[in-house]
Amino acid sequence: MTKAVNFVLLFALCSLMFKVHATNLVIESFNIRYDNPADAPNAWPDRQQLVYAHLNTLQPDVLGLQEVLHHQLNWLSEQLPDYDYIGVGRDDGVSAGEFVPLFYNKNTLTKLDGGNFWLSETPQIAGSIGWQAHLPRVASWGHFEKNGSDFFVFNVHFSHVSDVARQKSAAFLLTHIPAIAGNKPVILLGDFNMLHNSAAYKTLTTGPLLPLTDTAILANAEGAGTYNGFAAGERERIDYIFISKGLKSSSYRTYQLNVGGVYISDHFPISTVITLPSKS
Repeated sequence: MTKAVNFVLLFALCSLMFKVHATNLVIESFNIRYDNPADAPNAWPDRQQLVYAHLNTLQPDVLGLQEVLHHQLNWLSEQLPDYDYIGVGRDDGVSAGEFVPLFYNKNTLTKLDGGNFWLSETPQIAGSIGWQAHLPRVASWGHFEKNGSDFFVFNVHFSHVSDVARQKSAAFLLTHIPAIAGNKPVILLGDFNMLHNSAAYKTLTTGPLLPLTDTAILANAEGAGTYNGFAAGERERIDYIFISKGLKSSSYRTYQLNVGGVYISDHFPISTVITLPSKS
């Protein structure tokens, strides 16, 4: 063979190896709704097996949950033995109040670091309430590695009552996340309680320090609502998965699940496949 032919074959082989070894992640965000008996016939005991069946089928690499009470967290941990989690209760930084835990698959990922902070002027003070929010809002984050590529995931639940709190939380994240993650790839997910035309959304997607992209927009899926309120009808998209520059997203999906009239939650889970940049 000529040198030119050898070069072409080598280039083709290298390209094929890159495609085969591209590092993909399945990422999900899901507000499971706290255990409220008044939700019957959609109370937690009525739908927890539906939650488990969905998670067991999808088996994401990283799962960001919201509104998780401590006993729900313990139950999920028992049902998902391949996963560990990062997270604390928002009220006391231990077990009281809702969690926004990051579950990660121990078989596919290596945890490098992780932690929690509050969406407030005093982010390291457990239970602190920021701006005009009515309740503490905690964020949980993890630094993970897969196939030699590392990345950060941040999971949040914004205020449900205050536009000011949501805007301030968005602006805070755009400076606080880089302080933790540096210039590493970032995935930001959660229940943001905001619409795509809100000021908080604009803040998150136009920040010069940390430009973020809405994965639903990439998939032309911005019309798929996520909040259902345990009822049929018009739905709003308030749950998001954002990615930083250099990440790619595909196979975005909203799981509008109910069985026999019982909804998986008052929010529908969303997922996407994210491709990490190649390791240089």
